[in-house]
Amino acid sequence: MAHYKVEEIAAPKLDLGEGPHWDAKSQSLYFVDMFQAGIYRWDYHKNKTFGATVEGCTWASFIIPVKGSSNQFVVGDGTRFVLITWDGISDKAKIVKVIADLGEADKTNRFNDGKADSKGRLFAGTLKAEQCGNPFEINSGKFFRFDAKNGKFVEQFDKVFISNGLAWNDKTRKFYYADTGAYDVKEFDFDGNGDLSNGKVFFDMTGSSKEPKEAPDGMTIDTEGNIYLAVFHGSKVLKISPSGQLVQEITIPAKQVTSVAFGGPNLDELYVTTAKIPFVEPQGPLAGATFKVTGLGARGFPMTDVDL
Repeated sequence: MAHYKVEEIAAPKLDLGEGPHWDAKSQSLYFVDMFQAGIYRWDYHKNKTFGATVEGCTWASFIIPVKGSSNQFVVGDGTRFVLITWDGISDKAKIVKVIADLGEADKTNRFNDGKADSKGRLFAGTLKAEQCGNPFEINSGKFFRFDAKNGKFVEQFDKVFISNGLAWNDKTRKFYYADTGAYDVKEFDFDGNGDLSNGKVFFDMTGSSKEPKEAPDGMTIDTEGNIYLAVFHGSKVLKISPSGQLVQEITIPAKQVTSVAFGGPNLDELYVTTAKIPFVEPQGPLAGATFKVTGLGARGFPMTDVDL
């Protein structure tokens, strides 16, 4: 097993760091502070982070660059997808327009993790907004494919507790999905439109007897088809084989590990976001930090911009 190294990058400690997205064009890691509607860009070569708030946003659950643009991004904000402009340096970003809104039918839910597949199609899911109930107890969330051509959400499935990690294996045409409140990762088939079918449990975490219970969060995939799963309350990232077997535990010096993404010039560095808000238990000094893991002996796929 490869010997790995975990380092904190030069970035602020965030209330709820989430949504790491490696942008090869700018050699930057984009990520968000969800509850603060904060967006961030860590410049790889400068080892410096630039941050901004999005005027008019209550949340920032993900940030993904738009194909063909150097300063436009899609951000998840409550029930909305918004198109924003940001130069990657200024401390303010602005909404250009609301791309789509779930509307009244889902007004007590909010978007969580979102990601584009290799075709640039945007997928994201929801959970019960915290001010409206406990998302660990209420499975009112849904998972959607966004049809950019028609500006519509195409529902894939419902009865979601806390919609989280997304990863695709284009070789096997499998999609992986973490529902934090269901304490499992599911595997689906996907078709030419990206639509999902035949969901089944791929990795089960319901048997944990620890308190607070370790829960699946964000995820990514390497070129060999292994899944890297952030474990909230677990101080770790799990490497899981394509057959669903635990291969490796990667220890992270923060309890609330939220998401992961491969990046760096060779896509062989794993970036890990965490949260400092004490959801259940007191947190340590590195809570909310963003980390870089090297020496894993694995590479990820290029992340994809949203095709609008």
